[in-house]
Amino acid sequence: MNISTPKLVGRQRNRPLKNYAGKRFGRLTAIELVERDPQWNDHLWRFVCKCGNSSIHRIKSVRSGHTNSCGCLAAEKLIGRNTTHGLSRLHPREYRSWKDMRARCLNPNNTDYKDYGGRGIAICERWNDFALFLSDMGSRPHGTTIDRINVASDYRPDNCRWATAKIQANNKRSNHRITIEGDTKTLQEWCDLFGIEPSKVRYRLSQGFSSVDAFKLVDFRLEPNCQHPNR
Repeated sequence: MNISTPKLVGRQRNRPLKNYAGKRFGRLTAIELVERDPQWNDHLWRFVCKCGNSSIHRIKSVRSGHTNSCGCLAAEKLIGRNTTHGLSRLHPREYRSWKDMRARCLNPNNTDYKDYGGRGIAICERWNDFALFLSDMGSRPHGTTIDRINVASDYRPDNCRWATAKIQANNKRSNHRITIEGDTKTLQEWCDLFGIEPSKVRYRLSQGFSSVDAFKLVDFRLEPNCQHPNR
């Protein structure tokens, strides 16, 4: 649909104005032409914003994306920045974890990117906002950092926890996991449970011991009733 206008002095032809009524640009929806700009073809249009406010803007600024709201979007971003800045001062350790998490997943120049973003580990959209991250994770206890429960999955509320270095060490992808009677734990976890040195268990496994015998506390060299695999 075009809006007809009288021919302007000095113009060779009378080009009809394009009608933007009903078209949406960002948060703005064009309503009606308010004033025509005969020199630069940069007409004023009335828009209604997603927030409900009505405002007048130049059509070129709106079409280019330079103006995409009545002003509410800029205000929201400013509030968001101030909120994040305020929270970061009140919760510096949680903020550092949030920033480091984002760097590992989003910054190819980060030294850890290859093990995170580089292998497809992402961050849920909700956690783009530090305030929501803090709300979901809560305060970070001393001696802990953020840990993904399923190390093959993303950073999201149901897959993350604050964990100690020991817990995280037991949750590494490279850990040797052993199943005994249907229960799977890392080698270190089994050693902690039975009170035996990991080096001793690794040696026994390398010699062919079963997973059960490898964790026995007896010395196989001194106990003739124990079944050494080479006997």
